[in-house]
Amino acid sequence: MIGYINGLIIDKDEKWLLVLAQNIGYKVFTTTDLAANAKVDSKIQLYIHTAVREDDISLYGFSSKEELQFYEQLLGVSGVGPKVALDILTTPIHLTQSAIINSDTGLLTKIKGLGKKTAERIILELKNKIIPSTTKDGKPAISHVNEDAVLALESLGYEKFQIIKAMVDLPSDITETEDIVKYFLKTSS
Repeated sequence: MIGYINGLIIDKDEKWLLVLAQNIGYKVFTTTDLAANAKVDSKIQLYIHTAVREDDISLYGFSSKEELQFYEQLLGVSGVGPKVALDILTTPIHLTQSAIINSDTGLLTKIKGLGKKTAERIILELKNKIIPSTTKDGKPAISHVNEDAVLALESLGYEKFQIIKAMVDLPSDITETEDIVKYFLKTSS
């Protein structure tokens, strides 16, 4: 089973990369963000999940071990297949994990291909298994969302996904609902 590839990108599409390693070209399915940012003729290192089915062997590549581990946790949920799990990873991991920890089906159902029942199943099966990740700059991801602030901002027309994403950068000394709303309005304009 293939677990890691280090090679040269020789072709790409919006959902996959063709990586040349040891004179073999591997077609690796990736998140749309990773595929969009990858450049042909550049080197890449990917952590790989090999999906073996009766009629297919597919490779799914991730830029970090954390992404791979979360992807494999998602695959353990009944009803979540390789492509749906990959679509879930188009949302930043820390936001998805926060949604799971906070039982936020609304945020999860905004992800392409994820219905309410599957979102509820993901929450039920993973809520107590997830160790919250960190954001790209090393900050701990949010573990609790001020629901009153979210409701207030939603009433102003903001999307829940957008609100929670902004709360990741919320300074730790801002805890009151009114202050959170002011901070959000100030930083999002």
